[in-house]
Amino acid sequence: MFPNWQLVLLSLAYIGLLFLIAFLGDRYRHQLARKGQSIIYALTLGVYCTSWSFLGTTGQASTSLLSHLPIYLGPILLFVFAWPFIQRIIRVSLKLHLTSIADLLAARFGKSHNLAIMVTIVALFGTMPYIALQLKAMVYSFQQLQIDQSLNSWHIGLVVSLVLAVFTVLFGIRHIDVTERHPGVMLAIAFESLVKLFAFLAVGIFVCFVLYDSPADIWQQANANDLLEQQFTLDNVTSMFAMLVIVMAGFLSLPRQFQVMVVELKEQKDTWLSRRVFPLYLLVFAFFAAPLGLAGQMLLGNTVPSDTYVLFLPDVTNQTWLTLFAFLGAVSAASSMVIISSIALSTMLSNEILFPLLYRHQKVAQTDYDNFRKRLLNIRKFLALFVILLGYGVFLMASPDTLSSLG
Repeated sequence: MFPNWQLVLLSLAYIGLLFLIAFLGDRYRHQLARKGQSIIYALTLGVYCTSWSFLGTTGQASTSLLSHLPIYLGPILLFVFAWPFIQRIIRVSLKLHLTSIADLLAARFGKSHNLAIMVTIVALFGTMPYIALQLKAMVYSFQQLQIDQSLNSWHIGLVVSLVLAVFTVLFGIRHIDVTERHPGVMLAIAFESLVKLFAFLAVGIFVCFVLYDSPADIWQQANANDLLEQQFTLDNVTSMFAMLVIVMAGFLSLPRQFQVMVVELKEQKDTWLSRRVFPLYLLVFAFFAAPLGLAGQMLLGNTVPSDTYVLFLPDVTNQTWLTLFAFLGAVSAASSMVIISSIALSTMLSNEILFPLLYRHQKVAQTDYDNFRKRLLNIRKFLALFVILLGYGVFLMASPDTLSSLG
């Protein structure tokens, strides 16, 4: 569809914009803290919506109308009915200067360092396939849209991994401090949340009200009532309920979600807007996933993979700009997750495993603390690079399936 140079140029321009936003966010951090911290905080929670939300659930909804709903309903129910519990987690974490979900669980169970180590290891290995999925989504989207298939997937994946690693090290790991926050990164993540929201919303409105008369028209033409009747069984409802419980627990324990929801928060009063904005944010993705999936199944069928319907539906009427906008939305959804996860995991690995080992073997009386701090900072930077490259390794080993099956 597009020549390689055009996709590369668009990607580089977008990456350059992210670097600029992060730089400005760091430079004007105090002005942002006074004027826009609440909305920035609310938007950064959108890191929850990864490439799976942007691409995968649409492909999933094309054949299974209900299975994608728990992913969105879980956090919505938490923010509506369990808000006091979330506020309690935030309040305790801010009071104790906790830096990760491992710190929180360790503090809750007798300040057990062994528990913190175990949580860190589980989080690392549990997150690696998810990071690989995001890298695959970016590579996959690029390859689906390029005319000339001259670039191998491992080439594109390596370049993407290194660019994200550079961004993370430059703006996400600057100091060794338990109260360190990353206003530049958070501003960039908030911007990416807007990009993927508006891209998904634009494709959804285009399909529902330009290609068709309404979402109800799509539902009727796809005979979705018959499909829903077939799928609305006791087994499926039980599976959905079980998935809902898992999603609610996972939302509170995901390293990236804890990072943006707790660690990056300076004052608890900045959370008030997120309770109103974040559920609405999720409802946009939940609402349009099924219409896009059904429309893709009718208009595109098996001519393209189902998890690329969001990318290819605008091309039905040659809306090139909307296809490229959807491509940027997919890149935003994937890259924000990788960046925040690498920051969170590098902090967990350093604070719970490596730093205690260094302190244990360091002769305190002979320590040059300035050099020692620089050493710790370099270790954390290396760990961020290690996390992303480890995800890239999993990406190379993953089977060449579609995003929805891997997800």
